[in-house]
Amino acid sequence: MRTSKLAIALFLSLSIPIANAEDMAYLLNSTPTERAASQTRFMKTKLNLSQDEVTKIQEINREYAEKIEPVLKGSGISFLKMRDIKAILEQKDDTLRSVLTPGQFDVYTNAKDELKQALQQDLEH
Repeated sequence: MRTSKLAIALFLSLSIPIANAEDMAYLLNSTPTERAASQTRFMKTKLNLSQDEVTKIQEINREYAEKIEPVLKGSGISFLKMRDIKAILEQKDDTLRSVLTPGQFDVYTNAKDELKQALQQDLEH
């Protein structure tokens, strides 16, 4: 029974797409401060943030970029890294929810792919 559970777990882990190093190179070659600043710039524009909100969002982005740093640059397996980063980003979303209005949070949630692209372009240049 244990062997079949292990085989199923192995199969599932191999069938899930894993981010490769090329996809994450822009993250690996940046600092938490750079990533947080880029995210804050994007969010300020996209969410029409007030100066008070910008200050709070900047702090949140910096805090979570620093939490992600050891996972991102650690020597673990990519799949496990992505799982750990996803958990940290879920915590970040919970924190952002307390600062943003429901409308702003919806825009943020719907713009995550756009944020990722903006972050990549910003950090690669």
